[in-house]
Amino acid sequence: MAQAILHEVMRAAPNTLIEVGAGTGAITRALLPALAQADRFMVIERDPGFAQLLRRAFPDLEVLNHCATRLDTLDIVKHSPVTVVSSLPLLSMTRDEAHGCIDAMVTLIEGRPGSRLIQYTYASPHLRPFKDIPVGWRWRRAASIWANLPPATVWTLEQASHPSHTHNGFH
Repeated sequence: MAQAILHEVMRAAPNTLIEVGAGTGAITRALLPALAQADRFMVIERDPGFAQLLRRAFPDLEVLNHCATRLDTLDIVKHSPVTVVSSLPLLSMTRDEAHGCIDAMVTLIEGRPGSRLIQYTYASPHLRPFKDIPVGWRWRRAASIWANLPPATVWTLEQASHPSHTHNGFH
């Protein structure tokens, strides 16, 4: 699954890569090859013990002991595209906690053209991570990893491309 996430991250070079809910760093380690393509790699972890563990394991990364609900306080160049990789267990969080995290992640990417949110789930491969997405955005199933236990799906929330209307005679 970690390789599928890295592949999806590398599909478009991330200006700023932000991993949210890094935990012990399993996905962080898999994302290290993206450092060559990213201008900045930030790791966000709410648990102070895990944040300290991540700082020791990845001394060259910018590890912040923050909650995902505070993504709006990050010092990121305005309008610069970001790729957010979320390891947050949204489906097992309380509704309020999940909504706070989702709102912050969506707000961060929504005003930055070329940004996207990569979220993996262990739910049904047809069940999107969450429903309330901005107009003009869509979920795309990037990968289903059946060999993972439990099976996982990697989803990307991105701006829907606007098809040209010139093919049907309208301009």
